[in-house]
Amino acid sequence: MKAYDLGFGESADELTTLPGKTIEIDLPGARVAGWCGGRAPGIGTAAWPRSPVTGLPMLHVITLELPEDYRRKGEDLVAISFFHADDHVADDIDGVAELLEGTAPTAEQAADPFLASVAATAAARHPQQRDLEDLIGGAHALLWLTAEEFAAPRIDPPADIRPAGLGDEYSRGQNAWDDSTPETTVWLGERTDDPNTGIAPSEDGEGGYVAAWSSEAEQLQEFWSSVEGISHLGGTVMPCQVLPEGLTPYVFELEDGVGGFNLGGGTAQIDLESDVFDWAQ
Repeated sequence: MKAYDLGFGESADELTTLPGKTIEIDLPGARVAGWCGGRAPGIGTAAWPRSPVTGLPMLHVITLELPEDYRRKGEDLVAISFFHADDHVADDIDGVAELLEGTAPTAEQAADPFLASVAATAAARHPQQRDLEDLIGGAHALLWLTAEEFAAPRIDPPADIRPAGLGDEYSRGQNAWDDSTPETTVWLGERTDDPNTGIAPSEDGEGGYVAAWSSEAEQLQEFWSSVEGISHLGGTVMPCQVLPEGLTPYVFELEDGVGGFNLGGGTAQIDLESDVFDWAQ
């Protein structure tokens, strides 16, 4: 098993640790592995995940083709696509949660263009969508994709048919209509010299895992400094607060700002084996 770092940019020779930023990253042998921001993969417009609070289409954060070892939900599911709503303090729109759970729309709801589009999303829900909720109540979605879906033409979000009284950015949450960031190519390159490659993260050193910043060894300190702030698959995780329970060697750690992901400067852990999801700032 290997660990991999993510770089962002349109040329393998000019990659950065975050899209549009200036901190460069060197990824020898890097390959194109997907994109962040902008459009979603070819899942069908109606299947674009929506916030269960507002009904607005979630922000597309990243779509990533996975190395074979990280395809943990089946050999035919070769990529993931992650969406974000940041709706923990958003204003509820009546009927949205029930419609997304599959409740049949009333005649009044069916006559409302916005609520009708929410109901259509429930009917077209992607079969490999996993709904994720963070500790503060924010909604996210993780989709596992086939090779055909990953390679299909990218899609725009649903038509902007918004209800009245959405409010400002804070009360409506992030969404694909208002907060989408420019598409940026994502590259993967092998992470070498990580002592935790292939080991499940552990606070107590179980399995030989060495928690970040837990040792004064000069070599380890230099390694941790070199990978701090880098999104990656596998290897050492660097949660901003406590280490989430239930992580496996197949964790995807994603940094704040990728594809417009709003973590207040923190990091997220998305486990591709156990489905554990957490983040902190």
